[in-house]
Amino acid sequence: MNEVTGGQYVVDFLASQGVDTVFCITGAGNLAIIDAFSKAPQIRIVFSHHEQAAVMEAIGYSKISGKPGVALVTTGGGSSNVVTGVLSAQLDSVPVFLISGNESSFHCENMHDFRAYGVQGFDSVAVLSPITKVATRVMNGAELSQVLAESWAEMISGRQGAVHVDVPMDIQRRRIESPELPKKVTHREVPDSAKSETEELSAALKKAQRPIFYIGNGLRSSRVTTLLDELWKNTKTPFFLSWSALDFVAEDHAGNFGRLGIYGDRYANIALQKADLVVCLGTRLAIPQVGYDRNDFGRLAQKWVIDCDETELTKFDGSGWHTVLADATKFLEQLLRDLNSPDQSIDRQDWLSDLAQIRKELPRVEQVGPRPESSSGFVHSVDVMSYLNQALDSKAIIGTDVGAALLSGHYALEIKEGQSLFTSQGLGEMGFGLPGTIGAYFADPSRQLVCLNTDGAIMFNLQELQLISQEKIPMKLFIFNNDGYSMIKISQENLFDGRYQGSTPSSGVSFPSFEKVANLFGLNYTKVSKNSDFESGIKSALKSQGAELIEIIMDPDQKYLPRLGTSKLPDGTLVSPPIEDLEPKIEIEVLERLLGYKAHRNSYSARGLTYDE
Repeated sequence: MNEVTGGQYVVDFLASQGVDTVFCITGAGNLAIIDAFSKAPQIRIVFSHHEQAAVMEAIGYSKISGKPGVALVTTGGGSSNVVTGVLSAQLDSVPVFLISGNESSFHCENMHDFRAYGVQGFDSVAVLSPITKVATRVMNGAELSQVLAESWAEMISGRQGAVHVDVPMDIQRRRIESPELPKKVTHREVPDSAKSETEELSAALKKAQRPIFYIGNGLRSSRVTTLLDELWKNTKTPFFLSWSALDFVAEDHAGNFGRLGIYGDRYANIALQKADLVVCLGTRLAIPQVGYDRNDFGRLAQKWVIDCDETELTKFDGSGWHTVLADATKFLEQLLRDLNSPDQSIDRQDWLSDLAQIRKELPRVEQVGPRPESSSGFVHSVDVMSYLNQALDSKAIIGTDVGAALLSGHYALEIKEGQSLFTSQGLGEMGFGLPGTIGAYFADPSRQLVCLNTDGAIMFNLQELQLISQEKIPMKLFIFNNDGYSMIKISQENLFDGRYQGSTPSSGVSFPSFEKVANLFGLNYTKVSKNSDFESGIKSALKSQGAELIEIIMDPDQKYLPRLGTSKLPDGTLVSPPIEDLEPKIEIEVLERLLGYKAHRNSYSARGLTYDE
C-alpha cells in the first residue's frame, strides 16, 4: 500500500465519492486537509465567512444537486459554530458530511475530563452526537478509511441526515498506509414494504369514495414526477404536497390539490376533513402540517402513514393509524404494481367535482385579507409572489428564509415543472436563506437564482454577501422589509397585549439601510413600495445578469393569512379551532356547507356560538 498523509486520504476519499465542491473556512485545525486539496483540482473549495453558513451552503448544494453536501471546519469555535447548520440538515433529512479538525489525538485521548483539549480543542463529537446520525473521532490513522466509509454510508442510508467525522491535527499530518480507496459507497437498504401491506392499501383505495394522498419530501427521487403521474392516471386520486415537496410536480398538475397546514390552503384543509382515506407518504406530519390535534387530522378517514424512520412512526402508537416502516418510494412503486393499470371500475368524478367546487369557492389569493392602498407606500408580500409566478424563469431556483419569505412564498408561489423551491423547514432558523441559496448556485450555476429573505433574517448571515461579490454570483436577493421581526410581533400582539420587546426598531432591534448594504457589497439596488413598481423594478432586476438586491417595503402590521389561530374568548379562555377553520373565519354556515356536516365544537366556541348536539 502507498503511504499518504491522513489529510490526503480524506481528500482522496471525498474524490472517490464524486465530491466536487466543499464549503470551508481555513483554520489551524484543518490546514493539512486544506493543503491536500491542492492535489485534487477536481474538487472546488468555496471559502465561506462563517462555519454556520458553510454548513447551510452545503445544505443548499445538496438540495439542488441531489448529492451530499460537504463542509470542512477547524477546531474550537470553528466546530462549535456549525451546530445550527448541522441541526438544520438533520431535521430536514439532508445528507451533509461534516469534517472537523481538532487538537492532536494525544490531547483528545488524555484530556477528556478537561473543558479544553490543548489550545482550542473540545469534545465536538459529544456536542454533535445528539444532532447527527453519527459523530466519530478518528484516533489513529489505521481506522481512518473505515470511519470515513461507514460514516458516508450512514449519511445516505434510510432517513438521510448529517454525519460528523473529527480528525485530530496529528492524524491529518501523519503518514499512513493508504488502503485501496473504496468504490462509491452505496446506501444500506431500509425494510422493503411488505407486499401484504400494499395489497391491503390497494384494496382500501379501490373501495374508498373520497381518498387523498399526502406527499412529503421522503418521496424525493429522480422518479417522483413519473410516480405521481402514474398514481393520478391509475387511480384518479388527488394529492396534497407538503411544503418541502412543492417542486415535485407543477402547480397545475391535474392531481395536485394544494397545501395542507396551519398556514395552508383553506380549501385543502376542508377537503382533508371530508376524505374517507388519507395516505401519507414520506412526511413526518409535524404540528404545522396537521394542526394542534393530530387525532382530528382527517377525522372521517382511515389513515395510513408510510415512513422509513421507525421512531417517527411511534407518534401514532395507539391512534388507530396504519403505520408502515418502509422506503416511501419503494412502497409507492409496489402499490402501483399491485394496482397494475388504470382501474376502470374506480369512479372518482363526484369527489373530484366536489373538490373543484371547494377550490373555486375559496381561491387561494383571496384568502389572505385586504391589500394596502396604492398610496400607502406598502406592498403585500403575496402580491409579490403572484407577480413572481409569471416573471420567474422556467428553471428558477428559489431559496427562502423565514417570515414573509417562507410563509408567503410557500403559500402563494405556483411552482412550474423544472423550478426548485427550498428552505429550512424543520428548524426554521433565521439566517438560512442567503447561504442556502448560495450553496444552490454551486450545484447549478446555469439557472436563475432567487433568494426570498427578510430584513430580520438577512442579518444573521449578512457576511455571506461578500461571497456573492467575490464569486460574482448573479443572485436576485429579495428583502421583505416589514420593520422588524413580524412573527414575533404577531405573537406579542396576541399573547402580551402588543407589548413589543426586541422585535421593532422602537423596542430595541434595528436594521441598516439596505441600499447602503447593496452598494457596499456591489449589488444593484431596487426599491419596491407599490405594485406599479413590479414591472419597472422587479422585472428588470430579474432579467439582469448581475447580483441584485430588491427591497420590498411591507406594511409593518401585515398578517400572514390564512392561518390557524387561537381565539381568546371574552372570559379569557383560549380556544383552538380545528385545522379546517382558518383565520379570517368564514361564516359557520358556509363552513358546514363545504364540509357537508356539522362543524367542530371549537369552531362554534371560537365564534362565541352555542354548540347544540
